[in-house]
Amino acid sequence: MSDRHILSWRRPLPKEKPLPTSITRTYVHTPYGPLELLVAQPPPSIEPRKKAILFQHGGFGAAAVWIPYMLFFSQAHGHPCYAASLRGHGASWNPGFLRMVFATSKASMAQDLGCVLNYIQGFEAGLRAGNVDPEDIVLVGHSAGGGLSQYFLGQGLGQVGGLVLMAPFPNFGGLGVYWNWARLDPWFGLRMFLRDLGHPRSPLSSLTLVHRAFFSAEFPQEQVAAFVPDMPEYESLLWPMGMMLPFVRARDVLRNVLGWVSGRESALRQRVLVLAGGKDTLMGTVLMRRMTEQYRRGLVKLVKQGKLNSGSHENHLESSSSAVGFFVVEGAGHHIQNDLQWEEGAKQILAFVEQL
Repeated sequence: MSDRHILSWRRPLPKEKPLPTSITRTYVHTPYGPLELLVAQPPPSIEPRKKAILFQHGGFGAAAVWIPYMLFFSQAHGHPCYAASLRGHGASWNPGFLRMVFATSKASMAQDLGCVLNYIQGFEAGLRAGNVDPEDIVLVGHSAGGGLSQYFLGQGLGQVGGLVLMAPFPNFGGLGVYWNWARLDPWFGLRMFLRDLGHPRSPLSSLTLVHRAFFSAEFPQEQVAAFVPDMPEYESLLWPMGMMLPFVRARDVLRNVLGWVSGRESALRQRVLVLAGGKDTLMGTVLMRRMTEQYRRGLVKLVKQGKLNSGSHENHLESSSSAVGFFVVEGAGHHIQNDLQWEEGAKQILAFVEQL
């Protein structure tokens, strides 16, 4: 029996996935169309209000991939959680095949992220007696959504109080990512351009291909089958292509992550965390370590230049390596938040968020 997915070239209707009772769905209205936003509020007994977390999915994802994390952070640990579906994903508006695939760039996706972040800031202000600061929101981006998060901040389109990059497109470009994918799937190019006529879902056109690319080998096949229906039928090609070569400087991203120094503290606070999957066949750990080192060097430059309101204090320079954290979730594939080890990744993010 074939596990092949029948590729679609037509505009599908947005799909609203059934949600746990503690998660609600709303829509952020933008000039382009409505964006799905999942919201998980903490129990009302939690006071004062903790840091809010905005989760951003990657390619062929949707807000629903974050449901395990949203439950973990909101219900078990009291953090308000938000997860948005970008245009063409989840239950958000769909531009149609040609517009989505060939005319939706990372800049278009960044517009969506900006609309969502503005909405959340306004919503949180209403729950914090009008007092909301960019430092009150932590951005967690996965895969191409991690690349988008870097681009968004690097372009100065918003500011946050903490940044988690989970198996992201590295800021120096994704050529190594697609080299890894080609080694994983040698038929990638031939299948996509000869059999599937360039359809963007060709590399993920079967349960087996999704399993290899997104999950560890130990992840049950039936759970892969449950994951696949939440994937969009097609994806933007310009979004990842716009991140194939270096697309953002680490120090430009770091400037828009706030709160590195508080008062007379002698050490920088950790404000960026990079998570890698130990069995991630796409991003791997080598690319993620290289990216982390670029961010650490970028932070050193900013400290030396006095651009973090920290002067050039010697202790700040010494603490710059630990201010950008790095952790490998052993055994996890690319979708760290959905693989068998999802809770280990969640615990690392929780520790990061609660020390902010």
